[in-house]
Amino acid sequence: MAANNREVGMKCIKYMLLCVTAIFVLTSALIISVGTTIYAIYHDVSYFLDDQLFSPATFIIVIGVIMLFVSLFGCVGALKESTFLVNIFAVILSLVLVLEIAAAITAYTMRAQVSQMLDDNLRATLPFYYQNSEIEAAYDFVQSRLNCCGVDSYLDWGDVQTPTGVPGISVANVTVPNSCCAESRYTMVEDVEIAECTKLYANGCLPRVIYLVYQSAGLLGAGAMTIAFIQIIGIIFSFSLANSIRRAKSERERRRWEIQERMINAYTSLNPDNEKAAPVVYVPFHGQNTA
Repeated sequence: MAANNREVGMKCIKYMLLCVTAIFVLTSALIISVGTTIYAIYHDVSYFLDDQLFSPATFIIVIGVIMLFVSLFGCVGALKESTFLVNIFAVILSLVLVLEIAAAITAYTMRAQVSQMLDDNLRATLPFYYQNSEIEAAYDFVQSRLNCCGVDSYLDWGDVQTPTGVPGISVANVTVPNSCCAESRYTMVEDVEIAECTKLYANGCLPRVIYLVYQSAGLLGAGAMTIAFIQIIGIIFSFSLANSIRRAKSERERRRWEIQERMINAYTSLNPDNEKAAPVVYVPFHGQNTA
């Protein structure tokens, strides 16, 4: 009865581990997509970011790929009832768990450094807008996509000297780039459509870029902790399954040995003539000799 209960318990743990590994495959694909999305967001504003901010996103992508391959060990080990593969699966999951916790801590720690870093980088690069094509492309992308203008407001462009002949939008003796335009009015002049900006973006780009990077880092940390919670469940099931498989194999070996012993005993008892004769032992007699 106890052996049957052990077999049923092992099958339950096996199927639960298979379900957990299937969830790992889905969550691995999800975490890879999240990591690549955050990496793409960082890449869009990479000119204003330090390289260290890319490490958590890259770390999450690598962890997702590792989990995708590690899930194969869990599936094969559970199906074949291999304690070796299941233990490898559990050990690798434990190592990946440590890496995920480290990635989550790193992501949350870097959030505190984002504000000052972006403030310094935006203000330092703004005067070189018309001198560096990369800075120009970065500011145009940020201003047009995040609906902002300047660092704090459009007045920041008043400190930037605009070269002659460069198109721009003049507002209160301040020339701002065309990417600051929020609304335009189109008029036809001699069959040529001319766009005239009627409204500028009122907000500066600094708070919006900070919010974007801040939320992205928080999303990375939350994703890593969520996957870590699922991994803890998988590790528990893996070690439980390995222990159950080990006990079940020991029990099977014991029962096989008992069956073999019973068959041998039954065979010898039914065929006494075929039993091996006991060896004759001659003991020398040292008593009195007969005359």
